Amino acid sequence: MDRNVLQRVEQTDVVKEPRFDPGTLAQVSLPLDVVYQPVRGAGRSALVAPAGQEIAVSFRNEVPGIPSTTYGTFGLYRYPAKFIPQVVAYAIETWGQPGQKVIDPFAGSGTTGLVARLYGLDYELWDLNPLLEVLHSIAVMPPKAVNVDNLVYTVMNSTHQWLPEWSNLHYWYPDVVLPLLSRVWGFYHHLEDIYVRNLLTVPLLKTTRAFSFNDPQRQKLSRSPKAIQRVKTLLQGDWEQQFAQMLLEETVLVLRRLAEYQSLVLVRRDVQANIISGADSLQLAERCQPERKQWDMLITSPPYLQAQEYIRCSKMDLFWLGYTEDEIRELAKQELPYKKVDPIPILSETYAHYRQVIQEPHLRQMYDQYFYSVLGTLTHLAECITQRMCLFVGSATVRGRSVPIDRIFAEHFVSLGWQHEVTLIDKIVARVMFRSKVNPATGIEDRRMPTEHLVVLRKKN
Repeated sequence: MDRNVLQRVEQTDVVKEPRFDPGTLAQVSLPLDVVYQPVRGAGRSALVAPAGQEIAVSFRNEVPGIPSTTYGTFGLYRYPAKFIPQVVAYAIETWGQPGQKVIDPFAGSGTTGLVARLYGLDYELWDLNPLLEVLHSIAVMPPKAVNVDNLVYTVMNSTHQWLPEWSNLHYWYPDVVLPLLSRVWGFYHHLEDIYVRNLLTVPLLKTTRAFSFNDPQRQKLSRSPKAIQRVKTLLQGDWEQQFAQMLLEETVLVLRRLAEYQSLVLVRRDVQANIISGADSLQLAERCQPERKQWDMLITSPPYLQAQEYIRCSKMDLFWLGYTEDEIRELAKQELPYKKVDPIPILSETYAHYRQVIQEPHLRQMYDQYFYSVLGTLTHLAECITQRMCLFVGSATVRGRSVPIDRIFAEHFVSLGWQHEVTLIDKIVARVMFRSKVNPATGIEDRRMPTEHLVVLRKKN
């Protein structure tokens, strides 16, 4: 890059962070003095940076074709720590092409697949949370003409009865609303029209949550005085009419989002998608067959070191979708930090350095289990990837120390023979995270991350 160009770049665009070269332990802080300036060609970006460089970038600005992080069905459901679509779009625009295959083993609400479909790539999505398959099936539906007024009237006057197998149901809902919930969910679970059923799923979940005592700002199911007062206020008016109006508005919104998503499609192609939900990614990865070279790219945003427990966040919705207490309990046991994972070699000096300074046994165990699980999954899958892995991660703070997860990942895979092409650093603008001062699973203070990093690794020939 021309030195004169660099000198004209605003100093505020430079990310000032310590940099750890792969395979080393940096003992000093080195300022980052190269700013990302993409070169456009044939509609794609080319990176101008030395290998392994950390570069500042705004993915939202680089992918103007997606108006916002919640545009279309990307904003269908309020999923915690959602993978923003512009990151996936940037990776595919830069390194992908129609007809290729991409996998996301920590798919969450399915962002990677939804973006891949827009660009004509086949994709495979894995996640422990069963909501993945539910949300994906809705998000890719074509918009259809639906008489929403008649539909909501029929739902509200349903004669079917159904309530979830949930021993704490009366704890989370006022008794007066349960007959109505029984009718509307009875209608839902007796529906034979798959399109209408999918269309109603998110609106019913949102409206049903609005009449619960759950506080949506907390990490998992939790009653609060504020939430209880919200429901009491609702019940003071014509709450059944309010329920119907909310259901109608949310259904209209889903139809609008479906149309928005379809407007983004760039490549019209019969895309092949394979969705596996309710299964552990590590167990699936262990079955990977390297000789098949199954995927061209891996694009994922793995769980964070502390912000986990997505099953517990989704518990209420899973009950209304028909999952039992035993099924949800078994899923929760497989989540980090609760599941036990066999140790694997973590080929990173940075990992070893931070592990050494963690004194508390339970924190060290959490630290180990995280990397054994996430890197275990990615290491198995790396043998089945033919071109690149793009890993979108942020640093986590353990007892006041920021753990550079991206550098640990980069060092590990460089040691395995991958080339670390670049790490792109994006400032977090807005992301739905659990709002809790202390993570209930670990007892550790949760802190918001200022930046997230896209680690790009290329398989050497």
